[in-house]
Amino acid sequence: MRYRLVIVLLVTCWPAAARAQGIGFTGGGAVDPGQAYVGTYFESAPIATRLRLRPGIDGGFGGAVSEAIIDFAFLYEIPFGPLSNWFVYQGTGPTVTILRINDQRHASGGFLGVFGIGNKKGFFVEAKVSGGDGPSLRAGVGYTIKFHQP
Repeated sequence: MRYRLVIVLLVTCWPAAARAQGIGFTGGGAVDPGQAYVGTYFESAPIATRLRLRPGIDGGFGGAVSEAIIDFAFLYEIPFGPLSNWFVYQGTGPTVTILRINDQRHASGGFLGVFGIGNKKGFFVEAKVSGGDGPSLRAGVGYTIKFHQP
């Protein structure tokens, strides 16, 4: 009987907890090495006022180099105004790059800096600067699909 009660509580509370979360997709170009990239990420509900966690993975390709870039960024959002749907965000976090050149793989770590402009409806434009063996600059656009309570 207790297990049924726990299951009912979890099912009842789940949509409220997931309301501010989202999953997103991004793509753009990278510099040093010059590549195109596509990626996906999970955006958490606010951890604190305007602070979110956004782990993700990007795949870069072009030339003889391909790479997987795993980001674990903390983002801080700053609204343009109380009635605006637009906001600026910035963040940082660790990043791991798995680089493949001519069938040889090399992994390295570093830190990431993110700056972007986003809309509450999901669209954003951003730039990512990172250290380590990955691309030093990535610029792209993306869209976050927000989970809404019915």
